[in-house]
Amino acid sequence: MAQGEKRLDRRGIAAAVSLTAIALGLRLAGIRWGLPNADHYFSYHPDEVFLLLPSFRFAVGNFNPAFFNYGTLYLYLVGLPAVALGLVPDADVFPRGLRALYVEARLITALLGAATVPMLYFALRHEGSSLAFLSSALLAVCPLHVVNSHYATVDVPATFFLILAFLLALRGAKQPGTVSGMLAGFAVGLAAATKYNAALFLIPAMLAPLVVGREKGSFAAWCAGVPVGAALGFVAGNPYFWTEEFKEGIRFELSHARRGGTLAFVGTGSGWVYHLTRGLPVALGYPLLLAAGLGAIAAIVRRSPATRLCLLWIAIYLFVIGFGKERFIRYLVPVTPFLAVLAGAGLLSLVRLCKRPRARAVAGVVAIGIVLLTAGYAFGQVLPFVWMDTRDSVWYHSDPSLRDNQVGLAQAPWFYHPPISPYNAGAFSRRQFEKWNELAGHRVAVTGWNAEALAPAPPYVFCLSDLEARDPLRLGDAAAVGLVSTLENAYAGRRDYDPPPTPFSWLAPGRRRAPPDWLYTQPHITVYYDPRQ
Repeated sequence: MAQGEKRLDRRGIAAAVSLTAIALGLRLAGIRWGLPNADHYFSYHPDEVFLLLPSFRFAVGNFNPAFFNYGTLYLYLVGLPAVALGLVPDADVFPRGLRALYVEARLITALLGAATVPMLYFALRHEGSSLAFLSSALLAVCPLHVVNSHYATVDVPATFFLILAFLLALRGAKQPGTVSGMLAGFAVGLAAATKYNAALFLIPAMLAPLVVGREKGSFAAWCAGVPVGAALGFVAGNPYFWTEEFKEGIRFELSHARRGGTLAFVGTGSGWVYHLTRGLPVALGYPLLLAAGLGAIAAIVRRSPATRLCLLWIAIYLFVIGFGKERFIRYLVPVTPFLAVLAGAGLLSLVRLCKRPRARAVAGVVAIGIVLLTAGYAFGQVLPFVWMDTRDSVWYHSDPSLRDNQVGLAQAPWFYHPPISPYNAGAFSRRQFEKWNELAGHRVAVTGWNAEALAPAPPYVFCLSDLEARDPLRLGDAAAVGLVSTLENAYAGRRDYDPPPTPFSWLAPGRRRAPPDWLYTQPHITVYYDPRQ
């Protein structure tokens, strides 16, 4: 290797290490947010517990997760090390003792999220160090990717395997063959075994030689190798694909996507419009979204294999998920690295279009400004993981009499409520909650959206979270409107607990337009107290 190449390689490694450190720092900050404790046995994220439950089966030697709403690779990545490290509590004390398992699962997500950054960097090095560095820097601070890297969920891990497939597709497609196709396909299969709809990356992977421009090799051999490798990768990560439980899980997910059921998405129009006008602006912030738009134009105009492959994947993925009735913002995580590539290409194109030194300097300042603004927005979204959660503020720092009297809730205790009962997993822990509540002398009064349940003697206090109430009220649900009206009249006092404002929040749509899962760390809680006699 020549001296210049060695220097370039050292610079590349140093750049990748620096970006990885930044990415890891953002993703580990606040990793203990909302973890279980003596007052609530489940975390404040509603989906995490279901990805931890298979660990109990692994601990007794049964490696069929019996849960197939998602692919099972992440379940094994969490459960097998947890068993080896002794982090799975005894089943007879469940749900107590889950804290260590939550921490381990979140750490795995954070590490895979941070590792996606250098992998993207090295995937792009052949197209230039500037594109590689800028795209990876934007991914390191991409708000949606940063936020979801804190959760024990499948979206960020699946995206890690997608970028592995992207790297192998870019490298292998120049000289396509059966083996190189199988390697790229294997990574696609691992991604699909983590999150099923990642299997859509088979299309860009198959077409990669056409997009990249093969120098030699066989396109037919590549097309034969990719699906074979994908099948092998999927089976490796989802070995119980042949069971009836797996088929039921697939049927459930397809039905759920087609029919929906989450009130937050009722009456929100087209799925494509929702993702483009609400999901992506919140997920990225306006500056990064604008840069990605410039990059989409640049990908069409300029011959750049990486950006064209990214644009193809984004178009395919958004087209498919736009049909769904469920539109959680986490569904956009698999396109975040590819949008970062487009944004990086867009900013570089802006600089290159400027021929005069002064204009180029201004364009460079704009590019740096977009990176810094995006980093500021991401930092603002990390802060709620670090500071005291609103739910805890209500329970631990409000009037002490709140914890000594009966509390009213519209629904059984769930993630958006203060830790009124340790059994706070909604329908999942409903039976245990009811037993606990009976032994506690009906400490909690669950009214439903039924104003009449407040008569004749309302509970001493009533807690209502906007995460449960805002959509019934938005849709004009008569029962919800009636309950809130009755609460306003039935109680002499009211206090609103709001999370502190986050810096740079003006870079994205406001709270009212944010998808519900973006607000998991920032519920607004209203406490009604002192019932009128």
